[in-house]
Amino acid sequence: MPTISLCIIAKNEEKNIERCLKSAKPYVDQIVVVDTGSTDFTVEIAEGLGAEVYHHLWQDDFALARNKSLEQATGDWILFLDCDEELDTATASELKTAVQHEKYTGYWVKIINMFNNRPSTSFQGFRLFRNAPCHRFECPIHEQILPAVIRHSSQEAIGHSTITIYHHGYENDDTLYKNKIERNLKILHKAMKNYGDTGFLPFYIAVEHQKLGEHQKALEFYQQSLSKTDLKESYAPAMIRSMVHCHTVLKQYQQGLDLANQFLQVYPNYTDLVYLKGIIYQQSDRFTDALSCFNQCLAMGPPPIHLFSVQGVAKELPLNTIQQILESLLQETAELVKAGQKTQAFTAINNVFDQLKKTPFEAAYNKMIQTMMIYFPGAQ
Repeated sequence: MPTISLCIIAKNEEKNIERCLKSAKPYVDQIVVVDTGSTDFTVEIAEGLGAEVYHHLWQDDFALARNKSLEQATGDWILFLDCDEELDTATASELKTAVQHEKYTGYWVKIINMFNNRPSTSFQGFRLFRNAPCHRFECPIHEQILPAVIRHSSQEAIGHSTITIYHHGYENDDTLYKNKIERNLKILHKAMKNYGDTGFLPFYIAVEHQKLGEHQKALEFYQQSLSKTDLKESYAPAMIRSMVHCHTVLKQYQQGLDLANQFLQVYPNYTDLVYLKGIIYQQSDRFTDALSCFNQCLAMGPPPIHLFSVQGVAKELPLNTIQQILESLLQETAELVKAGQKTQAFTAINNVFDQLKKTPFEAAYNKMIQTMMIYFPGAQ
């Protein structure tokens, strides 16, 4: 049976590392933790859970630190996690099955970002690969291992698994969150000098600016990234989705629609882009177009795992927004009648009736009947 080494880098992670290591311990044969200068109980907790702890002076280089952990790994395969992540117990057992397939050199897994202890977004990540000296991380931040693995095997040697990782992040500590962004931007801009021709560095710079609410600045870096990115890259769909979102926040509605329509030709199953189109139409008071998009989301279902997606984009989110639009249409009906525009009012309430046949909401139905009785008594 092939063996697996869990490799982690850590610094002051006493709040997270126990959850992480306990989730993986039953499924791995070795735990390697490279500590980059903890002043809390990170090291003691890790050692107490059976980890081999090695010390490395932090040099603003995540790839260097991760490679130090690989140097200590004795397993046939490497699984790497962040301290604020944990393996999903329902799928973790697939690790032992996955590493037995001789045709694969590595695997994609599913990563779910958690917010307020609930799934928020999900995407595909590369976290499991064969242990070999030629497989080493590259780039000092948002470090990459996949390019090295593919260079020494092939794209076809990368398998897909249902292994799932939950990422908890630092959502409840605003100061730590902002410090992390500032640290990341510093390292990213420094890395641009050495890796400036790549598409993924301006993408990650854009992500950090978007986290800070600097949507126009984020768009500028997303645009830089787009001009240098092969659309088959794993981060490309997330970039397009984020660009449409930024246009929406900035009320640049036509740019957002144009971008979504352009890339739905590339990613036709990308439910998130259809949902964002619906949001733009809703915010533009184009309710009929918005309802069409949200109904399409319900019909499409969740996008494929390789497309970065917001949780609930194929059900809960469109249903909630449809209810909001029905409320707006009923209110609009009343206002149109009061303004003497009964024909337009009838069109609005007829749109409500048509939508309720597709998504029956009892509260909206009752309010529609009430509205008709008040403003269209002759229709009873």
